[in-house]
Amino acid sequence: MRGTQRVNTVLSGSGRVDDIKGHPQDKVRGLTKLVKITEDVRKYASEQGMSEDEALEKGLKEKSAEFLEKGSEVYAKA
Repeated sequence: MRGTQRVNTVLSGSGRVDDIKGHPQDKVRGLTKLVKITEDVRKYASEQGMSEDEALEKGLKEKSAEFLEKGSEVYAKA
């Protein structure tokens, strides 16, 4: 670690590290998810014979209808 870098840790009662903020792996995970979503949208658009923008719009409308059908609850009840 370079002299100007600092690691911010939060310790639990057991003394183990629960969280290291600014860890580069978090950025990689986020980018990986974004790439996967983009690939899924492109695949869906290709299968449906539509543009990516049309696929996104259609998907958002479907998810909106699904959300309303399930009672517009952010957290599903078990």
